[in-house]
Amino acid sequence: MVKKSKCPQNHPCPSVRVCPVGALVQRGYDAPSVDEEKCIKCGKCVRFCPMKALVME
Repeated sequence: MVKKSKCPQNHPCPSVRVCPVGALVQRGYDAPSVDEEKCIKCGKCVRFCPMKALVME
């Protein structure tokens, strides 16, 4: 899940690059969205996000 209030939304999201299955998608500098169908819940994006804007549900 993406906590948009914690995401600065002013740069390319670094967590998008670490997702092994391409489940995180970002349009422009908007907060990324999670494709639940692709997500394998590995937690890499959660651990990588410096703003703690990504959390596991």
